[in-house]
Amino acid sequence: MLNRLISTVLISFAALQGAFAQDGTPMTTEELTALTADGVTLTLGGAGMGYTGELALEADGTATGGAKMDNGNKLSIAGTWAIKDGKFCRTWTDLDGGKEVCETWVKTSDTSVEVYNGDKMLGVNSW
Repeated sequence: MLNRLISTVLISFAALQGAFAQDGTPMTTEELTALTADGVTLTLGGAGMGYTGELALEADGTATGGAKMDNGNKLSIAGTWAIKDGKFCRTWTDLDGGKEVCETWVKTSDTSVEVYNGDKMLGVNSW
C-alpha cells in the first residue's frame, strides 16, 4: 500500500514536472560511464522537489538507497543499473513494476542533472 502511495506521488510529481523543457545538455555514454565506473553515491531530490534521498550506485551494477517524501513517507530503492546508448537504465525491484526504465540525465552543472524519462522530468540527482 505504501509503495503504491509513493509511486502515485512520484508519478504526480513527474506529471507536474513534465511541463519543463530540457534546457541543458544530455550526458553522453562516455560521461555516464566515467561518473559511475567506480561507483558513486547520488543525492536525490532536494529543496522544492518534494523528496530527498541518497542512492549508492555500485561499480558491479547494483544499487541501494532510499528517499523521504516531504510528507514523511519513505521509499526504499534497490536493484540493478547499466549505461546504454547515452541513458542510465535501471530496474528497481519495488518500483515501476520491476520493469527497466531508461533515463536521460540532462546536465544542470558539473555535479548535477535533471532526470528525464522521455519528456517527463522525474527528478534531480547530484554527486
